[in-house]
Amino acid sequence: MNIHISERHDQLIAACADHLLSVLAESIDARGVARIALSGGSTPKSLYDFLASPAQAKRIDWSRVECYFGDERAVPQDHPDSNFAMANRDLFTPLDLPRAHLFPMISAPMQGLEEEADRYQTLLSGWAEPAAPVFDFILNGMGTDGHFASLFPNTPALDERTRWAVVNPVPQLATRRLTLTFPVFEQARSVCFLAAGVGKQPIFQAIQQPDCNLPSALLTQRRATDWFIDRDCAGRST
Repeated sequence: MNIHISERHDQLIAACADHLLSVLAESIDARGVARIALSGGSTPKSLYDFLASPAQAKRIDWSRVECYFGDERAVPQDHPDSNFAMANRDLFTPLDLPRAHLFPMISAPMQGLEEEADRYQTLLSGWAEPAAPVFDFILNGMGTDGHFASLFPNTPALDERTRWAVVNPVPQLATRRLTLTFPVFEQARSVCFLAAGVGKQPIFQAIQQPDCNLPSALLTQRRATDWFIDRDCAGRST
């Protein structure tokens, strides 16, 4: 775990943005395009607002960025709970990103979740490496239960090794969600977690223990990850 601690929220967002934009610029230089998988949540929303601000918007050529998602709720694209709706409002529209470069997990109109998962699987297959699609950058949040994307503790998708996009039952929330699977997160060139607030401190400490088997811990045990957190999340002893 490469841990980057900021004292203030604005510093946290700026540090994460600098890292993200650096990775995307390198990817564009190397391959002509950068593929990113985005996250929902209040802290990523602050990041999207910052990236779309006039002072930041011109730092890279966003027309060369393709935007996908790590997970999605079972709601239409324009629903208030939709990860796509939030990113579209706060990032895509202000940056005037080409619609052809936006890849929501839910269609418009919305189809059945199994159909949506199959569609995303096919979409990723169109440019995937032989083993799994290799994103240049994946942005994750982390829940207080240690989940990331919609890979929740004790859910079937944790064990999926063949498919890249699945419907995951989440009984603890009495719902089902679409999510990318571990092989995708493991193969990405860069994986970043963004977390803030004292409420995340216990779980952040927990996932650093070598015997922790929560989803976020399992990923950090399998690959390098960058963690952008604030002091409240880190705790004073970190």
